[in-house]
Amino acid sequence: MVTHSVADGAGVIDESDLIRAAQQVLRARHKDGLAALDTLFRAGTVPNPPPDGPYRGELVALDIAPLVTPFVEWLTSFLMPWRGKFLIASESRGDNIFSAKWRAVLGLLYPFYRGNRDYGSDSFRAFIFETSTAAGKVDADRRVFRIDYNRPDNPALTIRRIIDEIVEVRDGVYLGKVHFKWWWGKWQMIGYFALRK
Repeated sequence: MVTHSVADGAGVIDESDLIRAAQQVLRARHKDGLAALDTLFRAGTVPNPPPDGPYRGELVALDIAPLVTPFVEWLTSFLMPWRGKFLIASESRGDNIFSAKWRAVLGLLYPFYRGNRDYGSDSFRAFIFETSTAAGKVDADRRVFRIDYNRPDNPALTIRRIIDEIVEVRDGVYLGKVHFKWWWGKWQMIGYFALRK
């Protein structure tokens, strides 16, 4: 478990939730906030035992490209269908939880995808992934909990090109990195997310 604090401009933010502390830095100084998240991620550990069951999700930060990032951040501030992940530790797999309000929209975006499943009265699950422990794509010197979407039942041009990695930063709190493989073959870390029980 990570116990260090994240520095802000006026001193040290001494909070129990270090992801929230890094977000405060991010709002004031984007570059420093991303550096704080990277430090927090690299100090995290592989979850043991592996995550199991439903986890609430939160998009923490994006880092795509200078002109693209602010636009996508603005868009996701009021259009965010993703609610979290459902992990099945015994089967080394899981999927994502989405708001039911977005089911028709995702159906339009992915008309040939047939993996949507009801989950309660106000959400559904989609986009199955496989999990494993591996070296990080960017942080090759660190072990991470890998979430790999490269399955034939997921949309090939988008979802199958994603690998998420998470580390535990506090009991039951996970920080994740999203990696995307661009169509010209390059992998890029494009953002951070959090999972909480």
